[in-house]
Amino acid sequence: MEKIRPGLRGVAERVARSINDTTLLGLGSGSTVAGLLEELSPLLAKKGVSVSGVPTSTQIEMVATKNGISIVPFMGSVDLVIDGADQVDSRLNLIKGGGGALLREKVLMSSAKNVAVVAGEEKFAPKLCTGGVKVPVEVAPFARKSVKVKLSQLGGAPEERLLPKGYPYFTENGNVILDTSFAPIDEPAALEGRVKNLPGVVEVGIFTIKPITVYKVRESGKFEVLG
Repeated sequence: MEKIRPGLRGVAERVARSINDTTLLGLGSGSTVAGLLEELSPLLAKKGVSVSGVPTSTQIEMVATKNGISIVPFMGSVDLVIDGADQVDSRLNLIKGGGGALLREKVLMSSAKNVAVVAGEEKFAPKLCTGGVKVPVEVAPFARKSVKVKLSQLGGAPEERLLPKGYPYFTENGNVILDTSFAPIDEPAALEGRVKNLPGVVEVGIFTIKPITVYKVRESGKFEVLG
């Protein structure tokens, strides 16, 4: 995270230009979003802007509150989602869910006027699932065994996410996650639909929502705007 901190500062300066007192933020989860909010907060304070946000996890709620963002309930739409990604392909499709908040993140993204995704340059690849990156699949606990079988039939290799001591990992929605390996994905939208349609699947960590703006942050402190 510290390697891309200078780049995050630059992204925060750019994002801050479009935020005013009426902007309702959707807040994705993870260390990149946390770092961006830490850089964004003093910029908004300097402008005299007070904003509200809808968090996708307890983790990001705590970070947002610490940085002066008022937490409000989700009422169906947000103005701007700020989020990260586990992987970004050449067509700006995403893998998300490493932090377990994929369901809420996809709900917010699909209900947003604008989406800003920030990722370090190492997260970019020609296709999703390049380099062994797995697709998180959120599943109702009752269906985890049947979904494992069906994911295998789709060419995946699912593994149930566990806590460090070997206990099952549960999302804040009370579901389990199957981290699933696939060969590099040629058609992300098609696979997203097939997985989402499996009985028992709550959400899949393939994000093909458009339009989005992606900030590719380099260790040099520079960033590139895509989309």
